[in-house]
Amino acid sequence: MSQTQPTTRRRLGSRLLGNRAIWKEAIFVTAFLTYLCSFLFFGLAASNGANLTGLMDLVAAIYFLLQVIFLFVLAWFVERRRQIKAIEFPDRREER
Repeated sequence: MSQTQPTTRRRLGSRLLGNRAIWKEAIFVTAFLTYLCSFLFFGLAASNGANLTGLMDLVAAIYFLLQVIFLFVLAWFVERRRQIKAIEFPDRREER
């Protein structure tokens, strides 16, 4: 009985790790939080003006927006399914 428990846990864990919907949802949640952080830093940059702190906040806001774009591209790769197509070879016996 003790031997079946670890295999059941591993199977359950591998199913959860292989579930694309869970990964996609986690990526979207991270992208949303990152998007909110970019608004925070844009607001800080606007309030600080053109001094060094404001420029650093602007750089952080742009970084967060680029990260959101990257996360959406990553979500597209997670969602993409592999298409299994049969490889068709021409029948060369008919030509003779």
